[in-house]
Amino acid sequence: METITNSMDFYQLSYFKKVCEMRSLSRAAELLRITQPAVSKQIKALEQELGEKLFDRIGRKVFLTRAGDVLYGHADRILRSVQEARTAVSDMASECAGELIIGTSDHISIHRLPGVLKACITAFPRIDLKLRCHRSETILDMVAKNQVDLGVITLQKTSPHIISRTIWKDPMSLIVPAGHPLASVRRVRLKDILSYGLILTEAGTETRKMIDAVIAAKGLTPNVAMEVAYIETIKSLVISGLGIAFLPDKAVEAELRSGALMRLPIADASISRNLGAVYLKDKFLSRPAVEFLRLLEKA
Repeated sequence: METITNSMDFYQLSYFKKVCEMRSLSRAAELLRITQPAVSKQIKALEQELGEKLFDRIGRKVFLTRAGDVLYGHADRILRSVQEARTAVSDMASECAGELIIGTSDHISIHRLPGVLKACITAFPRIDLKLRCHRSETILDMVAKNQVDLGVITLQKTSPHIISRTIWKDPMSLIVPAGHPLASVRRVRLKDILSYGLILTEAGTETRKMIDAVIAAKGLTPNVAMEVAYIETIKSLVISGLGIAFLPDKAVEAELRSGALMRLPIADASISRNLGAVYLKDKFLSRPAVEFLRLLEKA
């Protein structure tokens, strides 16, 4: 498997990689817009050339063999290099153009990115901008798999293969609905919130781990009323009187002005996140990606 002969081509590796990602010949063929027999033929030719079985077929699913797993890493790098070569050549054009896929969270897309996106579209109208919104943890995984060009997320521990750049500090406060009993407490401490139901983000998220750590450091256990995936949903639930929550100050500016919500600083704790950009260390950044990062730095 150390030598790749001249007959191995770009399309064979592309088909192989797509089958790996989909774990299905039929699904890969559908996404590639070719017939399943055509995909099967190329995979079989690749196996014959290498003298190794690349997939184990179990029912309708396919799974990588050890040889397939080794080839996948090389195929990913080869295909990425080809795409980077194309991008480098196209970037020689005087006008900044091309596809740019940004992955981000709901909070950042609503409260941090609109100005940057507008500036990008205004300055570079030929950029084909695509936005993918998921949890920060999901976006980080997409960055690692080279499924997006840049991630703009809640920063967290990453592998050495990913670069993180802090763009914003994102302080968080205890948020309660108007008229809540805690609003009359002169000096709110963490122990004061234990009798009220907390609406928290899902376990395993960076924000949840941060909140849990702050509460645990005081030897306390939160009264969890609900776990919710998205900050905007949590905000709506707090407004409806279904609980209280720790939310980013930026996310509740309009509701604080209208009086629908109240922000209560915690006297014995401080919660703040770092938001920023993440991308693969060895990824060639296209001109659209570089220009977008410059706009982020100015935000």
